[in-house]
Amino acid sequence: MLVEHDDLAACFEAAGIPVTRERLAGDVDAAVAAAAEFGVPVVLKLISPALVHKSDVGAVILGVRGADAAREAAQRLASLAVELELDTAGWRILVQEMVESTTLEIFVGLKLDETFGHVVVVGAGGRFVELLPDRALARCPVSADDAAGMLRSTPLGKALGGYRGQRDMIGEVAEVVAATSRLPQIRPDLVELDLNPLVITDRGPVVVDARMAVAEHATAAGDDGSAHIWDLTPMLDPESVLVVGASASGAVLPGNRVLTYLREHGYAGRVLVAHPTATEIDGYPTVPKIADIPSGTVDLVCIAVPAAGCAEVVEQCGAIGVPAAVVLSSGFSEIGADELERDLVEAARRHGIALCGPNTVGIMSPDKHVQVCFSQAQSMHDLPSGSVALVAQSGALGGSLASQAWERGIGISRFLSVGNQAMLGISDYLNYLATDDATETIGVVLEGVSDGGALLAAIERVRAAGKRVLILKVGRTEVGARAVQSHTGSVAGDYTVYRAVLERSGAVPVDSITELLDGLALGNATSGLPDGARVGIVSTSGGACSMIADLCDQYGFEVPTFSTELQARLGEVLPNFAAIANPVDVTGRVATEPAIYGRTLELMLESDEIDAVAVLVTTVADPMAEEIATEVARQVAATGKPVIVAWTIARELAAGGLGILRAAGIPVFDDPARAVHAASLVKRS
Repeated sequence: MLVEHDDLAACFEAAGIPVTRERLAGDVDAAVAAAAEFGVPVVLKLISPALVHKSDVGAVILGVRGADAAREAAQRLASLAVELELDTAGWRILVQEMVESTTLEIFVGLKLDETFGHVVVVGAGGRFVELLPDRALARCPVSADDAAGMLRSTPLGKALGGYRGQRDMIGEVAEVVAATSRLPQIRPDLVELDLNPLVITDRGPVVVDARMAVAEHATAAGDDGSAHIWDLTPMLDPESVLVVGASASGAVLPGNRVLTYLREHGYAGRVLVAHPTATEIDGYPTVPKIADIPSGTVDLVCIAVPAAGCAEVVEQCGAIGVPAAVVLSSGFSEIGADELERDLVEAARRHGIALCGPNTVGIMSPDKHVQVCFSQAQSMHDLPSGSVALVAQSGALGGSLASQAWERGIGISRFLSVGNQAMLGISDYLNYLATDDATETIGVVLEGVSDGGALLAAIERVRAAGKRVLILKVGRTEVGARAVQSHTGSVAGDYTVYRAVLERSGAVPVDSITELLDGLALGNATSGLPDGARVGIVSTSGGACSMIADLCDQYGFEVPTFSTELQARLGEVLPNFAAIANPVDVTGRVATEPAIYGRTLELMLESDEIDAVAVLVTTVADPMAEEIATEVARQVAATGKPVIVAWTIARELAAGGLGILRAAGIPVFDDPARAVHAASLVKRS
């Protein structure tokens, strides 16, 4: 529902949004009188809730001078209202002082996003606003300083920031953007607002045209930052596990797979299985009734029974003091069985049980050999532990991500398949991981959330703890969003909004599994590069040097020319025909003297002229590859600076060398573009 012009003007006055001088006229004579009052060229507009794009139907007449011209223009608009069959009681003529813009037209907008609440958008405006996609977006409200930063991130900001000798107008426009972002506090029912255009005059910025839509029951999503922080230690580091729902007949059910993985990966805690008749299942002792278990002796229950029986299992576990539950069972809200899910959550809340799921593949803590999960990713022989946590709404996608991470040597601290998030949501897991000593970097596969404010607050807690969080959002298109909703019932939301607000909260959005794994690998191995880091480049190829130098420039890293002193030291190691100014080409001499690679890298890492080194090796095969890899590994171990390694050769030709680097925990990329892009993902703030 569009807001009447009088109400809109009152909102703007309350918010401090500047508008051009104007009068509303109910008929032609009143419009002529208003034009005469201004005594300057005016603009006449036909105003009606039914008109959205007035200029498209000829409802805007510019440059009207004098009484005769004003009467003619007003009569034209009155005739247009009849032609468009507008309600006679609903249209009026707006007379505005015509303003001359000194620069570009600007668009400022508000939108009520279903996930994150009200967001403010700013960019180039005018008639072609839809064709000019470069705009900045943030969650409301924003300060003037924040708004100035938004403007500077767009091409519009360059034009407003003193371009070609004009005065810097960013501050003036930023004040209007900030004021606009406060409008939802005045009108919580606001759904959408367009200020288009906002123009800059000699007196400052003014709004020339605006439209506001409201809805009766629209409310903004939000979080006050005071969310309850669940202690998930009993879930992720349990001393005892109860499995409910394993078969004694030899069937490979999810509960049985959990038992298998606990045994195969060496879980040292106590494992108990609830079963009415069997005396043991898969080598573990059983108990006929949960009530027979002494109170306080079970930390975590894994539930894999039909959906209709899950709430009762939770009730029984609550009665003996179980603090955490992982519900593998499906058949809840993802298929419309909302009542079953409500019963499950109510049972958990009655007993203070932290509940993961339902419809989850489970959780893992590899360092403790906790494998309460039925993903086949655990069938891998080597499940290295480390400081990377994976949180996924899609259990199958999360399991495949974990398997690829392990294959690349990325150690995992925690794996959390969140399922339907009936009780604990992604924000709850992030809040815990922010305090988890085992976790330094977090990768998230996100389908959708119901409370975007809680998610952003959790991300900010993670960042405040000095940890990184990389997020792969799926369901970014309309088709993908439909698939997400049918899969977990999640609200997918607008990806443009997602990406903008996630970036502003300190998260790093990524667009593919490969990109996510690359960022996690490098983030796990290094402290990250500072923004604008000075990078030294060393390679076995002159062409490769140029390639990686271009990439560094593309991603905002500096490739400085080395000082004469550093070049002289490099010149003592390398042949006189080598390029040593940065990038450094060690030349073919490395084939006969592999040690020069290590010495070159050592000199570069010792220098205070650079913050990081990019190593690019091309067609160097074993056994020489093993010698170079040994030198690289030795230098990486001895330095605190990030070292990024790209090796562009078929893996079978340098299996030994690549194996040495993997054993040393050094990520190796098969493409320099992937290497430098990964470095951009884990920049230090």
